[in-house]
Amino acid sequence: MTTTPPRATTLLPPQDEHVIRAIVADTEDAFNDNDVEKSLRHFAEDAVVVNASGVVLDGRDAIRRATIDALTGYLATATAFYEPFAIAAITPEVALANKRAWSSRSDFEASKPAEMVALYVFARKDGRWWIVRRENTLTHG
Repeated sequence: MTTTPPRATTLLPPQDEHVIRAIVADTEDAFNDNDVEKSLRHFAEDAVVVNASGVVLDGRDAIRRATIDALTGYLATATAFYEPFAIAAITPEVALANKRAWSSRSDFEASKPAEMVALYVFARKDGRWWIVRRENTLTHG
């Protein structure tokens, strides 16, 4: 007997997808503005991030320290341009979003292959969406 696997995700209501896209855009703006606090505003206290180098940042304090180091150091003059895609719900309170990223507006606008992709996991807590997990993967763009 052949069975069809169930779908793991469903489309989000448009208002939730809009909020998640806005959070990713806010994160992009914060990176480009080198604004550490704005970079952190959507992360849950117990969020976990795996950065593009594979370093695990466990909790908001670790994410803050790494963000300060990056935005005031080796990424101080870097820019990023994001394109969220594949946004879907696992449950009404948990959503996933993928993001493509480029380091130059011209590469982004020319639709060149992304230099990085990321997976976000969002959880709705206390009436708003929070980033609870993010994992970044460098590509060969």
